[in-house]
Amino acid sequence: MGYRVPKTRLLPPRTPHEVARSRVLERLFHLWEHSPAVVLAAPAGYGKSTLLAPLAAVWVTLGAEARDPVVFGWHLAAAYRAHADTRLAEQRLEVGDWVGAVEALTEAAAALEPHLLVLDEAERAPVREGAAALQTLLKAPGLRLAVASRRSAPWEVLGTVVGPQTLRFDLEEALQLAQALGTGLAAFEVERAWSLVEGWPLGLRVVLRAAARGALPEAALFAPPEPESISAYLLAGLDARTADLAARAAVLGEVGPEEAPLLGGDPAPLFAHAEDLLLERVGRRLRFPPLVRAALARLVPEDEARALLARAAEAALRRGHALEAAGYLLEARRYAEAAALLAREGTAWLEQGLAYSVLAILERIPRELRAAQAGLVRLEAEALRQVGRYGEAERAYREAVRLGEARALLGLVRLYLDTVEPAKARPYLEQAARRFPDEEVRPLLAENALNAGRVTEALRLGMSGPRALLRSGRVGEALERLRRHEEAPPPRPPKNHREGLLLLALLEAVAGEAEAALEAAGRGRTVGERMGSPFVVALAEARRGHALLALSRWEAAGAAYRHALALAEGGPARLAVEALAGLGALGDRRAFEQALRLARESGDAWVEAFLSLMVAYAHLRRGEAFPPPAVSTEDPFLAALAAAYPWTTGDAALLRRYPFLERPTLFAPPPERARRALWEAGRLDVPYHPGVRVEVRALGGFAVRVDGRPARFRREKARLLLALLVARSWTKDALIEALGVSSGEFRVLWSELLGVLEPGRPKRVPGYFLTPYRLVPRPELRVDLWELNARPEAYLGRFAEPFGGLDHPALDAARAEVTAHYREALLARGTPEALLEALRLEPLDEAVLERIAALGDRALFARAVALHRQALAELGF
Repeated sequence: MGYRVPKTRLLPPRTPHEVARSRVLERLFHLWEHSPAVVLAAPAGYGKSTLLAPLAAVWVTLGAEARDPVVFGWHLAAAYRAHADTRLAEQRLEVGDWVGAVEALTEAAAALEPHLLVLDEAERAPVREGAAALQTLLKAPGLRLAVASRRSAPWEVLGTVVGPQTLRFDLEEALQLAQALGTGLAAFEVERAWSLVEGWPLGLRVVLRAAARGALPEAALFAPPEPESISAYLLAGLDARTADLAARAAVLGEVGPEEAPLLGGDPAPLFAHAEDLLLERVGRRLRFPPLVRAALARLVPEDEARALLARAAEAALRRGHALEAAGYLLEARRYAEAAALLAREGTAWLEQGLAYSVLAILERIPRELRAAQAGLVRLEAEALRQVGRYGEAERAYREAVRLGEARALLGLVRLYLDTVEPAKARPYLEQAARRFPDEEVRPLLAENALNAGRVTEALRLGMSGPRALLRSGRVGEALERLRRHEEAPPPRPPKNHREGLLLLALLEAVAGEAEAALEAAGRGRTVGERMGSPFVVALAEARRGHALLALSRWEAAGAAYRHALALAEGGPARLAVEALAGLGALGDRRAFEQALRLARESGDAWVEAFLSLMVAYAHLRRGEAFPPPAVSTEDPFLAALAAAYPWTTGDAALLRRYPFLERPTLFAPPPERARRALWEAGRLDVPYHPGVRVEVRALGGFAVRVDGRPARFRREKARLLLALLVARSWTKDALIEALGVSSGEFRVLWSELLGVLEPGRPKRVPGYFLTPYRLVPRPELRVDLWELNARPEAYLGRFAEPFGGLDHPALDAARAEVTAHYREALLARGTPEALLEALRLEPLDEAVLERIAALGDRALFARAVALHRQALAELGF
């Protein structure tokens, strides 16, 4: 059973509503019309909960334990349990997968009618993970969110912040409050009190009550407000016994009939004075607002308060709320008892994914106490490993081993399995094998053997799943298995390099669809960001680079690899290997050598072979020389790729066995070589295949390369003929007229163009790239102008008007049409960079200048104005 959220946290507090705060509520509803989230951020006592409580909403008040992302997830799931099907979300939380749980909750919330979710005491949420979770939840259509917090950070990313300036009482509201409290004060006295507290609602309530009893407003409250300055006024009018009961109840923070044995009396008398004490009624219980609790609890002698908290911890344990009990023990400074409780329950908490809770408890236990207990040191190491703080985890495991904690050996092995460093894991596995049962060590031996590339051994030891299939050469089967896992997630979420989306991104790049790999890598990065895992984010960026490499988007791939390398800095050395190899694939020899060295040091022979081939095949597709990779691997797929390299004779059998190599994938040979092999084997239905690739660059100038070498035209009109074919479709007669040649001259030009694009083509064999009378789109033909029309955003910042250096009316018309089309795409995109580029193309367009001004980016607008003024100056204005 996972963390149990007390029912009182799912109920809005019942507090006095003497003042109709229509002014603030109208502001909130106006904001919700324009944004799904509103953040009420102000210190304690500004009436945030009181303002939201009357609204029909799904309500949750966070407890102190909610700083753990999994506990935070349980709070959200508990809030929705009465309204939606939360079973899938709770299944994910049971295994610590708070990211998957939030996604499931988002789907559940999307099925509901439009509704409001209130998150109260949001300052108790985990900062990064809490914001990420709510951003995901807000994807549910119809959801409106109110976040009540003492701080605006990090919630300002969600929506508009309503702060103290709006939440404080205005003078009219202060007069309403004074009348409702029956103070009998004159209006000028109320205004004096209101001015003193600057509209602070809680302070105003205290001051008005004190003034009604004859105290001067200035004496009723110090500024800034402190607990000791209000406790006397809260307790004024209460008999000594009730005041003492209120103080002891404040130590616990929330009380009901169940706490009577702890308090030494029934807390029922406090209900009659709830309004005087500014308490919140929640069901059959009373909750002390933080400032009120601090003011009253300080009146209880320290020893008595600590004893009361210790009894509360015992009661929480009897109810099965061990995490709550730990909080009471730490507040009571019963550190030895808290340490004992953690030693007893910590492993179970980690199995529930409560690593952050374990670390929070450990941080509050004095270092000298936890450092002396090997079990606690190992527990700290396990928690650090779970949250991806590998360097700290490694040091803690080693210290636990030094202190005699044998199970820390297994922890070190798991850490090196996480970071894919089989050479480091091996000696600890050997020690563990001598100390622990075979059934516990065997799975670790199997995974480490797989990580080292010893696939046969790993399979013999029982290793299975998509990673085992990938490393044994069954890449297609691995991809299908993982796609099925996407539809039905495994019971326990994989971590780090095992993260399903990261593995899916790699497999799609190898054996599936490169665009799907790009999408999976993006989703994997989002998961990593929500988890707060630099490891996952860095690896996702490297896998994004692989997808772009498969798509031959070289510049974008290089940017992704460099970003991945920056993100990997400070992490395990093995994390940088894929990004370094990616840069090697783009020509950085030193990066490739470093990748190989790190792979060898880690002991991962399979990844060394994989990346060596990835680099070699990228060079092959780029038309660059690269020595045949010498690989030693048990993987038959990688071995076959190494044997086929560099595809000079073709290998149709390999293409038949691995048909995905015909698509843009990570190990695809150059399309001209693969398709030539298919044609030679009779599997490509064309009369002839030239076995070359052709690149036509029309943007900026006009250049043609065949197999990476500049094409040579004997006649300039043959070059012009190709430019006309790139620009648009033609009839023969129209081409002859455009070129200003006779039919005989045209045949000569056509023949020359065929010879340039398809060297070695037999006579009277139909052309492959050219058919009468057009340029045929082929996988081996790349025309940047065609790519621009399909994906204009890819050329942002790189666009230049086409057909530079060629003078022809048809090309002039095409140049204008292409530029206009590109500019329309930029305006439709509407990003700051796109608008600036559109203005660069037509700097006198004042409508675009106005759109840039509306963005509010002063630096961008200054650049735009400079472009506009320069254009005017060139015209003499």
